[in-house]
Amino acid sequence: MNNINLVVIGSDTFLNILKELELNYTISKNSNFDQVESDHYIKILFADSIKPEVVQKNLSENLPLILFFKNRDYLKKNKLILSNFHVPLILPIEIISLVEIINILKIKYNFFKKSKIVIKNYEIDSNTKIISYNGVKTKLTEKELELIFALNKNNGLKKSFLLSNIWKHNSDLDSHAFETNLHRLRKKIYDTFKDKDFIIEKDSLYFLKN
Repeated sequence: MNNINLVVIGSDTFLNILKELELNYTISKNSNFDQVESDHYIKILFADSIKPEVVQKNLSENLPLILFFKNRDYLKKNKLILSNFHVPLILPIEIISLVEIINILKIKYNFFKKSKIVIKNYEIDSNTKIISYNGVKTKLTEKELELIFALNKNNGLKKSFLLSNIWKHNSDLDSHAFETNLHRLRKKIYDTFKDKDFIIEKDSLYFLKN
């Protein structure tokens, strides 16, 4: 598979082996952990050669990453949490197997990116219904997700419009569902991100505050 950039962290020997194999990847070494933040890369970390806090920092980015370690208890011992785009592997491993894992991981992440939307500096994944900001995240309901998307596409919406298009109610007489869901969403966003102005109301119109 073309267009895969591998960044090897923690093992110059493995870096040189990959280069000698002449795989169809761009392979590089990263000495400054803060420089590789792009989702154009797959990181390969040798956990036993790196401080646990540095490993955790890389994991918190939720970018495609392969984590090598020698002991099965490494993750539990260091209380590391993996996402769907982190692949833990115990050494040794066959290069052929690694190539397959790299290719599958890239395909999986590319599919995921298509469902990611940035709204008000928050990242929202419509597949998993998760909203996140700076590594902090929370789960959304289907109606909460629809409400955010609807408000994001417009410069202000009336309650009646939201009722008819999201909750399928015909009048403000059924507004209890809207008020309840709006209150829960605002509370969830504040409790998680301390953002009290995520959704605002002005002149009977509802907005996502910029």
